[in-house]
Amino acid sequence: MSASPLVRGALLGWWKIASFHVELEDTGECMDTYGVDPLGHMIITDDRMMSILTSTERTDKDAAALFETMIAYSGSCRIEDEVKLVIKVDAAWHPDWVGSEQVRFFNVDGETLSITTAWQTHPKYPGQMARGVLTAQRL
Repeated sequence: MSASPLVRGALLGWWKIASFHVELEDTGECMDTYGVDPLGHMIITDDRMMSILTSTERTDKDAAALFETMIAYSGSCRIEDEVKLVIKVDAAWHPDWVGSEQVRFFNVDGETLSITTAWQTHPKYPGQMARGVLTAQRL
């Protein structure tokens, strides 16, 4: 089901990520995995989206640490049921996501976008169900 023009119009645009944390399903623990003031943007168009998120605490001393302090992906997207953004990932920082469908539940309140992922395994937390909670401001 496609979204109403009002919902679609509210979601489309360029967003600056303001916060992101990961919540573990079994314990409810929340972690600012990319720091308390992450850097990143999301661009959402009629049929594509792209997102990059990094920690402000990155250094170039350890290549593995650089990988662990970022997330980036893009793909075609569609809106379902007025609250669900489904992304068919075609490029990602982590190869496990390429070809997958990532489900995001969203709400737009004025110039603020809130997104929560579905419960899923996250490459940073193997064997645990987690979800990401993101807020962004329209640019």
